[in-house]
Formats: sequence, structure tokens, C-alpha cells
Amino acid sequence: MTRRKKRAQSLVEMAMIAPILIMMLISVVDLGRAAYDYATLAAAVREGARVATLTGSTRMTDTDVVNAIKNNAFGLPLSAAPCVNGINTNWPPSTPVAPAAPNGGIIYIVSGSSSSRTVNAPAGQAPAAAAGGCAAVTPAYAGRYQLTIRVVYNFQTLTPFVQQFLGSGSVYMIVTSTVTTEY
Repeated sequence: MTRRKKRAQSLVEMAMIAPILIMMLISVVDLGRAAYDYATLAAAVREGARVATLTGSTRMTDTDVVNAIKNNAFGLPLSAAPCVNGINTNWPPSTPVAPAAPNGGIIYIVSGSSSSRTVNAPAGQAPAAAAGGCAAVTPAYAGRYQLTIRVVYNFQTLTPFVQQFLGSGSVYMIVTSTVTTEY
């Protein structure tokens, strides 16, 4: 075989292998994004849970917890759920209420105890009656109560190659942190 034929053979082999290698590289980028987003959400939710248990001259409210989560979720668009303290049915719902926008998340602050839904807000939050499908807001005053901070995040892959393996191209990440208040 002449030297020219060997070069042509190498070019054909590279043309056959290059698309596969590029798709694998792009898949690794999407998986890296997913790992980063999940780790960032976990850290932000832990910080929100920590803020929910703070005491002092001013006790924390739902808004303080939501802002703490947003401030620690670098580059991830999050918003408070319409019913941030849960819905007026069994919690958690059988299918999570997920954000419609890709790469967006919803924040919930709910009771950490599955047997009792009595306390579902930090101590600084004002009590409120159930309305519009939302659960009643019952702050954690004196005593020990469990609060759960939950973020449901709609992770959307960047590449159509990875989307074809996921069906819709979306993965719902649910990150939860439960803390016990000791006011």
C-alpha cells in the first residue's frame, strides 16, 4: 500500500469516528451541567433550611427563606411556589408541581412531619387561613417542629442528542432539606 492510500484511509477513519467522539463530549457537558445544578440546588436548599431556623430579634419569614435560597443558587432561576407553604391536599402531591419553564425551579416551605401538617412556616411568618387551594399558614412558634424546604427544578439538556434519550429532554430534580426548629 502506498503512502497516499494510507493517508486517505486515515482520513476516512477519522470522518467515521469524529461525530461519535463529538457527541460523547457534548453528552459529558450536559451531564456536568446536571451535576453542577444539583449540587448548587442542594447547597442553596441547605442554606434556606438554616435560615428558616434562625432566631433573634427578628425571626425569619417565608420571603427570607426564599431569598436565601435564590441568593445561593448561582445562575439558577428559582421562584416561590404560588402556594409556598403547600397545597390544601395531601402533601407531597403524587406528581410534583413542576415549573413549566425549562431550567427553572419552584421553592416550597412545608411541614416536615408526614403525620401532622400543622406547622409549615418559619416563626416570623404571619399566620393565614387556607385560601385558593393553598394550605393554611401555621408558623413554628415555641417548640420543636420539623420544616421541609423543597425545590423542584426542571433541568433541560442543551443538546438534542441527549434529549432523545430522555424523551421530553427534561429531568425534574427534587432537592429537599428537613430541619427541626428549636425556638
